[in-house]
Amino acid sequence: MKKIGFFVLLAALIFGLSFAGQASAQTSGATIILDGQALSLQKKDKIEIIKGSVMVPLRVIAENLALLVTWNQQNAQVKILTGTGDIELTIGRMTASVGGAELKLNAAPVNRSGTTLVPLRFIGEAAGLEVGWDNAKKVVSLASPQTSEPTSAPTPTPTPFPSASPTPSPGATPTPVPSPSPVSGGQIKGIGWSNDRLAISFVGSLVPRTYAAADPARIVVELPKTSFDPAFASIQAFDAATQSGAFAVTDSSNATRVRYAVTDTDAQTIAITIELTGNKSFTAYQEADFETSVYVIDLKTSATPTPSPVNPDNGKKIIVIDPGHGDGDPGGVGATNKLEKNFNLSLALKVEALLLREPAFQVLMTRRDDTFVPRPERASLANAANADAFVSIHANIADGKPTVRGTETYYYKNSGKALADIMHKHVLGATGFTDRKVKNANYQVLRETTMPATLLEVGFLSNATEESILFSDSFQDLVAKAIVDGLKEYFGVK
Repeated sequence: MKKIGFFVLLAALIFGLSFAGQASAQTSGATIILDGQALSLQKKDKIEIIKGSVMVPLRVIAENLALLVTWNQQNAQVKILTGTGDIELTIGRMTASVGGAELKLNAAPVNRSGTTLVPLRFIGEAAGLEVGWDNAKKVVSLASPQTSEPTSAPTPTPTPFPSASPTPSPGATPTPVPSPSPVSGGQIKGIGWSNDRLAISFVGSLVPRTYAAADPARIVVELPKTSFDPAFASIQAFDAATQSGAFAVTDSSNATRVRYAVTDTDAQTIAITIELTGNKSFTAYQEADFETSVYVIDLKTSATPTPSPVNPDNGKKIIVIDPGHGDGDPGGVGATNKLEKNFNLSLALKVEALLLREPAFQVLMTRRDDTFVPRPERASLANAANADAFVSIHANIADGKPTVRGTETYYYKNSGKALADIMHKHVLGATGFTDRKVKNANYQVLRETTMPATLLEVGFLSNATEESILFSDSFQDLVAKAIVDGLKEYFGVK
């Protein structure tokens, strides 16, 4: 199903959708229709009309748009994290903050038995989204434009290489693969190749024009209004004079090299080219979750096989350790350009080594080297293994805020709350950092895993002091032991 672009959601959250009606009324049995499909509502999810504004459950909207939402219980504040300016809404407050700017609401957000209701409004033709309210049937209908595409990874649809007859000339302009609609320009943070996938990590928004061409065989990704992140040259091969770089592909029978360059300085266009060994089919999609997003070109013809756990049904608890990011998705870039993906993997391998010594556990890793693994595959591995717990390891970033520091832990489903609480207690004790609490957030790996799952943000790479500490072996040893101790307490292992 198509999902509304984030700019549309932002508008919907910030302005109330006004309808004639009573001051406050619950619409029993109401339905939300998104692009012709009814969204799944729980019994507690109610649509209300307050002061003439339709109020809808934020949880339902966030889940269907794959948005990262956090809840600060102490301040009764909801935060929606975006690459273009965070949105903050406070229960009972008639103003909201968008990227630091205050905007007035038609109706204040309310909390109904743990469910946050927010005002919805359609901007109309300016946003290209149609919103309707059928008072008789109690139906909110949302329809995104037919040309828009999702900002999170859809189920990929193979895109065949153009037919060999007629063969396109080297200068021809083939039909592009449809790509997500932009909100604004983007910055490329990393480019990598692993498992027959090209991963382009970015912040902001990209509107890729992706196509295959022949003579020589290649796949080209053109990115207008895009620049390289200032730290890009420090982590990848890049010639500042020519604004270009390249790397060889050594582990694939399908590709030989990846090139990237600024091709139009006025239009800020970057072209990324995969040099192929022949005509190849591919899929193109985006993964969007939190600080960074990833645009993927996938030459794989089938899903990556999910490895079976060692000695299944032996009574041991199966623990999946997930080192976040990898390869072309570096994650956060620290104060001195240290990469989050490297910290995540280093700490995860230490956790694995300790778990292998514990007779009560067996451990699976979503990656054991600098490899890009799509988020849905990480969750699928854990689900297929029927794991008992999922622990995702990360380091944090606060762009433009070098003094922010601390340890925080996330869960999404209620089933993960107890695990998150225990893990946070142990990890915080090991780091000694500021306590940034346990928080609820809609991370994809937490949302799509079926077992208790938690995501650890050990410390802030954007804080120079914490960055230095995070990459200390002795510190990682302490945190790895704390993670294992947390798992032992959670499962009652002595």
